Amino acid sequence: MPTAKRTAVVLPSLDGRGSIAYDVNTAGVVVGAAEVAGGSWHAVRWVDGRVEDLGTLGGPNSQAQAIDDRGRIVGTAQAADGSSHAVAWVDGKIQDLGLTGGIFSIAYDTAGDRVVGVYHVTDSVSGRRPFVRTGNTEITIDAPPGASALAVNEAGTVAGTYGYKDWTDPPFVNQAFVWRDGVLRSLGTLGGPTSDAAGINDLGQVVGTSWTADGQFAAFFWDGAAMRRLATTSASPTAQAVNDSGLVIGTDGTASRAMIWPSPTAASQLLPLPDGAVSSVAVNVNDTGLIVGHVSFTSPSWQLRAVVWR
Repeated sequence: MPTAKRTAVVLPSLDGRGSIAYDVNTAGVVVGAAEVAGGSWHAVRWVDGRVEDLGTLGGPNSQAQAIDDRGRIVGTAQAADGSSHAVAWVDGKIQDLGLTGGIFSIAYDTAGDRVVGVYHVTDSVSGRRPFVRTGNTEITIDAPPGASALAVNEAGTVAGTYGYKDWTDPPFVNQAFVWRDGVLRSLGTLGGPTSDAAGINDLGQVVGTSWTADGQFAAFFWDGAAMRRLATTSASPTAQAVNDSGLVIGTDGTASRAMIWPSPTAASQLLPLPDGAVSSVAVNVNDTGLIVGHVSFTSPSWQLRAVVWR
């Protein structure tokens, strides 16, 4: 598989510890999480190469999952009692979005005036419930149990997956879906039993993974009407996000390497590793083509570090 002509830049961490990048907006502001003294992880953002600790709700951990083009950041944070709440950071100040009726919650994405995420009614995979929050109004997406809302675009179309089960409850039948204005639509599969949605762009195109009829794990691109397989030599590919230009990013699970598809009809390319790194994962991409994720180092000790591919 050829290597894309890009440069990998490792982002600064807090006190030289581990870090992960989860999202980047059009302005190039990156968000994620970084390790602090004692081993906890805090939500952070990187602006012009500088890292900023966004804090928690009084508990030890937090993480920033997404940032929109208005600068709003969403994710999850622990309160003093240890419970994990969906949160938003606006102008650097944390806002508790609550447990939304469950026992813990997380916000996964934000766009326009919407926030999407998941709350749990039980401490199990099948206990997941997807929510959409518009302003201060929140609704639960009417989907089969075990559902997650992972991504939302400016038009308010949500991408997610329903039907997740605990490992003790096969067979697995989870299905990728899109939801808008109360209407849920399954995206189907590539011929196998399951599919998982990971990202959506403002054109309503969705990427994710699916099993094929012959038992292969494959990355897919859904154009609003049909799902098709993305071309790659990887035996275990994931498609994680797609921007409005059709650039798809993901990871070669076989080689543990971040990769891209320059377009939905092009073959995959590996992203370069920074010096000393042994593996990488691509998590998100903005509309200018800036890609974020993390790389692994084993020397002098094992560590994850947030990275940007330019």
